[in-house]
Amino acid sequence: MAKDISAKTLRLKFHGRIIDHLGIQMYQSPVASVAELIANAWDADAESVNVTLPSSLGSGSSIVIEDDGVGMTYEECQDRYLNVGWCRRGSQSTERTKEKNRPVLGRKGIGKFAGFGIAQIVKIETTSKETGERTVFTLDLKDLRTGEYVSTEERPIPVDAYLAPDVKRCNHHGTKIELSALNVKNKPSEKVFLKSMARRFLLHQSATGFTITINGKPLSTSSNLSGVQFVFPQDYEQDEKPSGLLSIEEGRGVETLSNGRGIRWRFQFHKDPIDDEELRGVSVFAHGKLCQSPFLFNLTGGLGGQQGEPYLSGVVEADYLDELDIDIISPERQRVNWEHDESAPLLEWGQERVKKLLRLWKERRAEDRIRALEQKVSGFNERLDALGKHEARTVKKALTKLAQVATLSQDRYEDVGNAVLTAWEQGRLRDLIGGIADTDDLGEGEFLELLMEAQVLTALNMAEAVKTKLATVAGLKRRVESHELENAVRDYIAVNPWLISPEWETFRVEIGVKNLLQEAAKEAKMTGDDWNGRVDLALQSGSHLLVLEFMRPGLHLDWDHLSRFERYVRIVQSGLEANTGGKFRRVTGYVVADSLNRNAANLSKIKDMEASDMYALDWSTLFGGALSRWKEFLDTLASRAPTDERLQSLLEEYSPTTP
Repeated sequence: MAKDISAKTLRLKFHGRIIDHLGIQMYQSPVASVAELIANAWDADAESVNVTLPSSLGSGSSIVIEDDGVGMTYEECQDRYLNVGWCRRGSQSTERTKEKNRPVLGRKGIGKFAGFGIAQIVKIETTSKETGERTVFTLDLKDLRTGEYVSTEERPIPVDAYLAPDVKRCNHHGTKIELSALNVKNKPSEKVFLKSMARRFLLHQSATGFTITINGKPLSTSSNLSGVQFVFPQDYEQDEKPSGLLSIEEGRGVETLSNGRGIRWRFQFHKDPIDDEELRGVSVFAHGKLCQSPFLFNLTGGLGGQQGEPYLSGVVEADYLDELDIDIISPERQRVNWEHDESAPLLEWGQERVKKLLRLWKERRAEDRIRALEQKVSGFNERLDALGKHEARTVKKALTKLAQVATLSQDRYEDVGNAVLTAWEQGRLRDLIGGIADTDDLGEGEFLELLMEAQVLTALNMAEAVKTKLATVAGLKRRVESHELENAVRDYIAVNPWLISPEWETFRVEIGVKNLLQEAAKEAKMTGDDWNGRVDLALQSGSHLLVLEFMRPGLHLDWDHLSRFERYVRIVQSGLEANTGGKFRRVTGYVVADSLNRNAANLSKIKDMEASDMYALDWSTLFGGALSRWKEFLDTLASRAPTDERLQSLLEEYSPTTP
């Protein structure tokens, strides 16, 4: 039964030197604020803590952090929680929790007020495991900041609810903190919270009996190694291992620093640059909680293998940093004082380890590229043999040098390698490629010169091919306009469907449905003098069948012709749909003829057919569209190198006025 709380009053004890750090300045992001409250749950020997994020932002939105820890008695609320600056470690920097013997994370006594960094109101509901007491009280920042801001006076805090000790409630222990009147601009993201909390805590990975969930979803408990190329220390060769490496435990190196302090570490290099800058660099943890955000141990430029910095991430576990008599970790646990005598040896160790691993990464990456190159080059053997031994050796050496450019992704390397080989075969870039083959170290300038020229050559080759296609389409257009459509023209279109449209380049002639098409034509009565000029063609790409009907130029389609064509395509569609074991799942029909818009009935029929994947085009529209799309493609290629005379001359040679 609820006890009369009219006489119950709590008091907030202010300390002038600390009140400025209530969390307003240090914890201005939801992740940072909630992380401190999760750490308090750890110190309360909780086995689980769940964070509930709001589905939307509004006047009633709140963030709730609830744990099943030991909770607090009424007196503990007064003497500990509301005693700003009270440190549960006392004089013992290595204090451990009472029940689970965990290393205590809290140290400064102000993290419990981190909620004020993102909320105006903090409501605490707590039930003690020891006594079963339940205490509820609310802290309103507006009330706390009235009057003199810095004060040593005690401020009364009304109790919202209080239930006296009751052994029956002891099994329902824990603490619930609700942050409301939020002052955040954007709705907190569940995805961001899951990702960011996993970065801030190793507790959920390394400690048994402690689970963190966001909206009921647990943080990932495994290290994500997808996209990782090298992992150290486990990828060290025997002669590469540093002398200080004592052992490797659970994938982490164990070492002792020059000051006798022990650490554990693991660094990993990704195959591609790490997109998220917050993940680049090495994070330092103490007792499973972040104490230094990712960095490179304050190293500056001039490093061997410096290009590897964006590829590097890692973790160092240095529990001793949080066990010193003096606190050298910043309140928001993002920075360590690296000038202190106890932290300086770790900084020096990290600098030395990072420098050596960056150099090793550069060598390893080049070796991997060369091995991959050997495999890729085997596919070029015929082309290389055609060059002759001396020329093949020169090109291969150039490709090997390219493999050592650390910032070049694998896909891009293959593109450039192909372009280099093609350029040599065509007699282009020989001096540049030969120079690269002979250089000891391929510089960025030389590589960029080669890359730019290779890109231009690729565009030039494509542009020359497009130019040929444009000329061919224009020639075919002239033949059609002169009313020529013999079988030779039909067959040429069949082999080269791109002549009609670039989007049909992947289609090929399909002869497996020839009988079906013939039967469908008979059933649809597409015979007789009116259809003598008809040429049918079936093309396929995957499960898509394209049925084309070309009418001899000069022959006109009326409503009756369109109806019979529609029936023809529907018969084909039905025949293929009934054959459920066949490969075709879609049939598209095109009829090409002259003067489609002779009357309103034609236009209405054409519109109805479109809904059933059947289309009608006149010859002028068909070839005009193909010419226009290929010209657009040519313009796009020329825009890749606007200053290159070769590409621009091609563009001018085939100007928009060209037929």
